[in-house]
Amino acid sequence: MIDAGRLFEGQALSGCAPAGFSGVARDSRSVRAGQAYIAMGRAADLEAHSAQATAAGAGVIVSERAPATPTAVLLTPHARWSFARASAAAHGIDRDCPPLLGVTGTKGKSTTVHCAWWALGKGAARVGTIGWHDGANERPNKQTTPPPEELHSFLRGLSPGCQGVALEVSSHGADQQRLAGLQLRALAYTGLGHDHLDYHGSLASYLTAKLKAMRSLEPGGTCIVNVDDATGYVAVHAARAAGARVVSLSFSATMGAARQRAHLDARIVRTPSGYRLVVSGVDHPLPSPLPGDFNAWNAAAGALMANAAGVPLSTALARLADMPAVPGRMELLAYRPTTYVDYAHTPESIASVIAAARFAHPGKRLGIVFGCGGDRDRSKRGPMGAAAAQADVMVITTDNSRSEAPAAIVDDIVSGVPASAVVLRDPGGLAKDPDPRGRIATVELDRGEAIRLARRLVGPDGVVVVAGKGHETTQDIQGTVTPWDDRSFVARQGHEPA
Repeated sequence: MIDAGRLFEGQALSGCAPAGFSGVARDSRSVRAGQAYIAMGRAADLEAHSAQATAAGAGVIVSERAPATPTAVLLTPHARWSFARASAAAHGIDRDCPPLLGVTGTKGKSTTVHCAWWALGKGAARVGTIGWHDGANERPNKQTTPPPEELHSFLRGLSPGCQGVALEVSSHGADQQRLAGLQLRALAYTGLGHDHLDYHGSLASYLTAKLKAMRSLEPGGTCIVNVDDATGYVAVHAARAAGARVVSLSFSATMGAARQRAHLDARIVRTPSGYRLVVSGVDHPLPSPLPGDFNAWNAAAGALMANAAGVPLSTALARLADMPAVPGRMELLAYRPTTYVDYAHTPESIASVIAAARFAHPGKRLGIVFGCGGDRDRSKRGPMGAAAAQADVMVITTDNSRSEAPAAIVDDIVSGVPASAVVLRDPGGLAKDPDPRGRIATVELDRGEAIRLARRLVGPDGVVVVAGKGHETTQDIQGTVTPWDDRSFVARQGHEPA
């Protein structure tokens, strides 16, 4: 049994309840005798769910309003927050947990988590979009930031020698209080882009959700902020308000307002031989396992987080030199033409991967293959088309259209493409050997054919980025989910480098 005072420690609940419980549940269908049931569903379902929990033997019902039930009731101002806190206590990880390193922001979370995980050393764990890794084995993960009880069970099962856990903090996870009851040793804020407005409604609400993650920092915890981002100053202010030790991380040589507000300044410097990281005047080599300035930032942030967990910075950075590829994150998988697979699915990330590919392959003809997800934020589709138009070859295709018609999604994307870039709806009209200097924009809804087409259009000496799906292994088109893996498909097209 878990003492009630222990289970609900730090919570402002009103009402009377038994002295102890056998556990905590948030799904009325899975309640067991003696458990505390915390009602988190729709208000319209409260009575039915409470009756179901009562019939299963719940010891108390915790809710934002009182249901008509003979079972004891505790009222809470925020049921999701109460559940996450109680679940952490029930699993014992609110008091005994490896160092937690979080990453939030629109882009770069998976790569930064991988860098922090690798920099922590052998036996470290990670949780995010790509999967759960317990330090020895990996399995798929359905949600970027998992539900509290799943995350707590995972943390509880880690080896006592685990060096730390790097985890992605999504805006949905932060908004829904999935981290309540946990304390982060460090948090990296990568910046804000255009995404998830179907859920948040506005960029301001989206930013607010991201900044909620800073409330989970332990007292004096480290917050690493991308101060090159337009929202960097707001993030620095929020981190300071949360009592964090703020580290500004930037490429800029200008000491702006955000950097001046930070407790520690770190700067990334480009040199002919690679990147350098300068922290408090000390110069370190910065291995960046993936192309692009944004990936150098991700690597530096990962090393700085590992340093916050007790790893010497020089050791953390040195470990990054042999970090394996991050699945589906600017992952080089084919040659002639050079072909990368990336998870870019926002206007900002499309622009970033194009810039990274141009920087890594100057003078080469560059193509991008991408689409937009259905039943998600429609407002980013046109801006993604505008961003992709910076490539020499743009092939628009399908990417989890879900219940929407793929052609309708294409129309939304094309609406943002500049008038100077004429989109050919029928790729069959393209010449077999097009002018290598001309810009081409076309549509091919078959994703495999779109990849082949882009590779042909840039020529054997060109570069292609296949964007949007990254590590994913399925394609959801109008209710039918079929196996599809960009990574394995692209790898089958390639040749060994010349």
